Amino acid sequence: MSVEKSGYEKMRAGEPYANPDWDLMAMQAEAGEKLARLNATPMSKMDERKAILKDLLGSVHPDALVLSPLALEYGKHIHLGDVFINFDCIFLDGAEIRIGDFTAVGPRVQFLTAGHPVQAFERTKLDPDTGRFVAAISVNKPITIGEHCWIGAGAIILPGVTIGDRTTIGAGSVVTKSIPADVVAVGSPARVVKQLD
Repeated sequence: MSVEKSGYEKMRAGEPYANPDWDLMAMQAEAGEKLARLNATPMSKMDERKAILKDLLGSVHPDALVLSPLALEYGKHIHLGDVFINFDCIFLDGAEIRIGDFTAVGPRVQFLTAGHPVQAFERTKLDPDTGRFVAAISVNKPITIGEHCWIGAGAIILPGVTIGDRTTIGAGSVVTKSIPADVVAVGSPARVVKQLD
């Protein structure tokens, strides 16, 4: 007899799962407490901030600089190299988010691994007896950012995107598909506009 996967197992496998999910919400609440401590700790107390980040994230380079406020879901699926993350960034990290060494992330950048089915009937779960809304259906896909990248202010990185090494993403761009190394990409949706040496 097969055992039904938990919402967390489905989320991590990139399979559709229902929200709200009380186990996922408990994990988010636990991460939220650590995140609140990080955001309340001033930059002048860098050793404390580094200790909180090390406990909160999946992995983080000891020299990574992350400004507050920061927003995230779980934290433990985020892996940061020796990076700079400016203030007000958002990480929806139901799937892995990996950012390589020497990458700079501008303010208010969003890394969104979570998405929903496009078809309305696939996006919601209704009670078969009452027809009332029970849950939204989500699907998560990982995001990978290479080394020596620059992600401009306000950019939005969508599920399943990989950005190659040394690439620049223009401010305000919406990155819907993977972008190769050594280019500049801008716009909504982001398109390559320049090849770099």
